[in-house]
Amino acid sequence: RRPPSPDAAMWSCYSFWMQQVAPNWEVVGRSKKVEAFWRLQGVCPLARGAVWPLAIGNPLHLNRDLFHILVKRARQARAPVGQGPAFGREGTARLVQTDLERTWAHLGLFHADGPYAAQLQEVLEAYCFFRPDVGYVQGMSFQAALLVLHCQDAFTAFTCLANLLSRPFFLSFYRDKTAPLQLRMQIYDRVLAYNLPEMQRLFLELDVSSGMYVTLWFVTLFAKQLPVAIAARVWDQYLVDGECFMYRAAVGIVAVLAPELREMDGDQVLCTLLGNIANRLPHHPKVLEAMLGVKLPKEAQTMLDHLTAEETVQEFKRPAARSPKRNARAAS
Repeated sequence: RRPPSPDAAMWSCYSFWMQQVAPNWEVVGRSKKVEAFWRLQGVCPLARGAVWPLAIGNPLHLNRDLFHILVKRARQARAPVGQGPAFGREGTARLVQTDLERTWAHLGLFHADGPYAAQLQEVLEAYCFFRPDVGYVQGMSFQAALLVLHCQDAFTAFTCLANLLSRPFFLSFYRDKTAPLQLRMQIYDRVLAYNLPEMQRLFLELDVSSGMYVTLWFVTLFAKQLPVAIAARVWDQYLVDGECFMYRAAVGIVAVLAPELREMDGDQVLCTLLGNIANRLPHHPKVLEAMLGVKLPKEAQTMLDHLTAEETVQEFKRPAARSPKRNARAAS
């Protein structure tokens, strides 16, 4: 029997997500059937604009009114005349424009006259004023750019970005929380040693610690390091499996690069891991196959479960985050 054409397969996948899953998300979005399909094939690229916002959710209860207030505040701060005082890290918003053209520069999508430059600038500047305790951090533009490319408008991309970055995993990097960061590096080291013991030994011999490279992969959710198509597929997996897939993805990348890395000295290894690895990766199914082939040892899973539980308790005890109304008053 002849297999279905690519167009037919794409339409079938799109119909599954848009007709069966998205309209009934609260009932079937996290069902075993949907998650099994999700892990096997990922989210249809044409459906990500609807599915990703549902998967990320909006626990911060952000709304369009707040977004427009934040955008207006950012524009006022950008103006040379009448600029008010900056609070916290709001001043980092001025770095956004510089980084726009560096974001997937070879695609030209975010250059000054690019089709998505204005949306990306709005999303990032609004986030700076929404979270002045975090502000803009270099590399954040790649996460926001992937959302801008997939979401239906700037508000949806902003909502996804703000809710995504409010997760303890990302805040531990953006706010430089030493203990959780160290624990996450230990989890990664255990996953690497379990799956690629020879590469773990090589890195130790070359004095290349995980904190030197994997933190930069994690903080952007691989959006900066991977080609857009592979990065989006990694996000599909992260949104269904959570943080545990981050470790599998990182070790999978090392597995794919291992033949090259074995022939390098310490400086070359570090330059490779910190550089543009997108051009070194083979066809995207092979990369994903390597990631999915990585196993989490029981010890690493236990450490991750304890860390997640501890961060959940801390988040519950934390004073309530600023509500949209309070943010609106602060931004106006």
